Amino acid sequence: MDFNLLGPLEVVDGDRIIPIRVPRHRAVLAVLALEGGRPVSLELLQEALTGGREITTGVIKVYVSDLRKILPRDLIETVPAGYRLRVEPDRVDVWRFRDLADRRDEDPVTRIRTLEQALELWRGPALADVDSDHLRRMEAAALEEQRAAVEEELCDVRIGLGHHRECVVRLRNLARRYPLREHVHLLLMVALYRSGNLGEALSHYHRVRQVLAEELGAEPSAELRRVHERMLREDPALDAEEVRTPAELPPDDRSFVGRRDLLSGLSAAIARSPAHGPHPIVLYGHAGVGKSTLAVHAAWRHRARFPGGQLFADLRRQPDAAGTLARFLRAFGYPGGSIPATVEERTAVYRTLTADRRLLVLLDNATDEEQVRPLMPTGPGSLAIITSRSALAGLAGAEPFEVDVFTAAESRELLERMAGRARAEVDGEATASVLDACAGLPIAVRAAAARLAASRDRSARGLARRLRDEAARLDEFRAGDTGVRPLLSLAYEGLDPRPQALLARLTAITAPSFAAWVAEPLAGGPAALDGIADCGLLQRLACDDAGQDRFRVHELTQLMARERLPPEDAAPALSRLARVALARVRAAVLPLTSEGFGASPGPEAVSMGTTKIRDSIEWLDAELGFLTALVADLHGLPGHAWRLAHALTPFLEVRHQQDEWRTVNRHALAAARADGDPLGAALVLRDRGDQQRAERDLAGAIETYQSSLGQLIRYGDAVERARVLFRLGVARLDQSRLEQAERSLAQGRAEFRGCGDRRGEAACVRALGVVRHRAGDQETALACLLSALRSARDLGDRYGQAACLHGLVSVRLARGEVSAARQHAEEERDLAERRLRDPRLTANALLSIAVVLAAQGDPEAGEHAGEAARRLRALGDRYGHAWALTTIGDITGRADELDLAYSMFNELGDQYGLAETSRKLKRS
Repeated sequence: MDFNLLGPLEVVDGDRIIPIRVPRHRAVLAVLALEGGRPVSLELLQEALTGGREITTGVIKVYVSDLRKILPRDLIETVPAGYRLRVEPDRVDVWRFRDLADRRDEDPVTRIRTLEQALELWRGPALADVDSDHLRRMEAAALEEQRAAVEEELCDVRIGLGHHRECVVRLRNLARRYPLREHVHLLLMVALYRSGNLGEALSHYHRVRQVLAEELGAEPSAELRRVHERMLREDPALDAEEVRTPAELPPDDRSFVGRRDLLSGLSAAIARSPAHGPHPIVLYGHAGVGKSTLAVHAAWRHRARFPGGQLFADLRRQPDAAGTLARFLRAFGYPGGSIPATVEERTAVYRTLTADRRLLVLLDNATDEEQVRPLMPTGPGSLAIITSRSALAGLAGAEPFEVDVFTAAESRELLERMAGRARAEVDGEATASVLDACAGLPIAVRAAAARLAASRDRSARGLARRLRDEAARLDEFRAGDTGVRPLLSLAYEGLDPRPQALLARLTAITAPSFAAWVAEPLAGGPAALDGIADCGLLQRLACDDAGQDRFRVHELTQLMARERLPPEDAAPALSRLARVALARVRAAVLPLTSEGFGASPGPEAVSMGTTKIRDSIEWLDAELGFLTALVADLHGLPGHAWRLAHALTPFLEVRHQQDEWRTVNRHALAAARADGDPLGAALVLRDRGDQQRAERDLAGAIETYQSSLGQLIRYGDAVERARVLFRLGVARLDQSRLEQAERSLAQGRAEFRGCGDRRGEAACVRALGVVRHRAGDQETALACLLSALRSARDLGDRYGQAACLHGLVSVRLARGEVSAARQHAEEERDLAERRLRDPRLTANALLSIAVVLAAQGDPEAGEHAGEAARRLRALGDRYGHAWALTTIGDITGRADELDLAYSMFNELGDQYGLAETSRKLKRS
């Protein structure tokens, strides 16, 4: 509810005015409202009504009771020794008026609006229909005095801005109402003088002098006399200065679409602009991404917040700060002949002119911080919106907003708005093809939409056909003087030769993003990358999980830069990148595998990674997409391609990355054949067998391993033969062909021992322990697994330790050694979860914990098994998931999980899993 006292008393409840007809009721309510929610004593109410006489407190209580029946919602509450109106001060017009009148720290234009808002609250004399001499004398008179002061200040500020003609009528009325307010007369004289009415101004002075003499027996003040004297000699300093309010914003684009999140963020940022100084907002992003269009649209949305004016400068067309400052000064009406010569002096004048204004300055296409610093407004609450291809991180207090490419929906909306929905819907497939070619770049979408709108074609089919030609695509994205190629070419030509060469070489990479280390082998570096990004031809992305800065080149920028890549430069650049990538991968994979690499990488294979497993995993996870794409990019360098794919295999197996693994192996097989290296072909076949075994295609894996082994026997590499024999043994173990598995593993162990490879020998001993466990020979199994565990610990092979511990849990339980099994399970979990941070091994460790808890009769066994099942299913590990279901069924006695596990093992062709599940089903 609102309570209005600046005029007749009003109580407004929404759209309804509640009538207060009894005079004494109005007086009581006026006293309560004037206090703005503060308590009012009975004595004060008595004094307000009758000067403290005639009315008793009992009568006042009756008045209050009557008001409570008129007003809704218990607005009047009883407090100790009096009453209180339950109202916030800002719901009483007197309090709103005083708040507006008392504001300071505003630029002149904003102050005018504030004072006008204050005066608009008045509907007549204060408390006009309130019957109380006390209130009229003590409250109404003070309010009228403050009203006069606000009107006087309003005229003073307006005259200061050169609006003297608009003030004459208001000042004449004020002078009649307040004949003794000398400053009102001074302002009226100045307004008349500056309006060209010198005679009337002088006549008014004589009238004021006469009134003061008659009423007060005094002469006018010294200030009034000085103004009179200056008018007599027509002092030029008394003339009005021309003060303009610039409004230079470019027109808003009527086809503007999307950017809802950005606009919301900008609105919030502008709303919290600091009152003590200017607020710079930087919109940055790729060339052609629509920064300028967004900046202009946002500026128009918030233009009313900046009554001090709006300035605009395109810093690409006028890069010199001195020239821009001169134009800004002229926009404020500063005499052209008086503009200082130096940038420093112009900056000082500009800061003076903007110090008392709430100003909006839009600086488009800024190159760097130094270019924009002199152009920043200084007035409290002022705003600078700056567009740039870099974030201008060195600009103090700047709030950056990255402008990205359009979403698919935004691209479609813009095309339909410009070219018409009917044309877009005639051939939806062609329209989608055009938008795909635009790749979300707003300038490309605008150019394509403009061409469609201007053509006679009823659909986008013709344009879509032309855009299929990558060589001509950039030329198709043009409309009048707007086009993608000129914009990108201009930015490219602005680069130094080193960043130019780096950008061209980056186009040989098809990965969607890359880390900063990629620049060095391409004859670039961090400085060159920063230069490209600052020119808007490279997008900085968020840091990846390894803490690396990542970058992306837009598809259309790639087309432009690829034209600049000499054909003879592509292969050497990719070769350098491949060597560095291979060295990094080998260094990162080294802690994850017990095997070395079969092909010597050459002198470039320096250690560029880390020996910490966690860091290795994080780096490989972050780079997996890039490295997978790089293997395909190296099709013209087959030796590099298969070596990189081979180096990635241990990581792909550990992380169970099946999709990437299939892609890498497909390219590696073709590359190894093209390279003509028999050892390489054998190693890639072995990698293919590893992938098939991980997918549980055991027959295919064994066939592939045998092919690899045949080539290795022919070319005589004993270590690699031993590694294939180990894999053959494990695959046959998975098929439950225990005798064949044991023969292969024994052969592999002998080969490893002959080569002095302790890691390989330990791996074979570990697998032999599993063979003996499944054959029922638990004593030999225990000896093998303990021996393998000791070797793994001596060698620092944590993955080997985890595998040994997992096997030992089963052997210890088979021997009835539950306490020892629990120790192994807990060590396995600590190793997998805390040290290796491997999700698949952690899930396997949970299964080990579950079976041990079940053996101890612990009811939490089922929960551990269930958690393991959920994790393995999320990882896409069907083999592990099937074992988890088997464990759950065995623990709970439920047949449903066992039936599902049986069907999964059947699909996977796992005979041992089928046999174990079948046995547990019979038992359940």
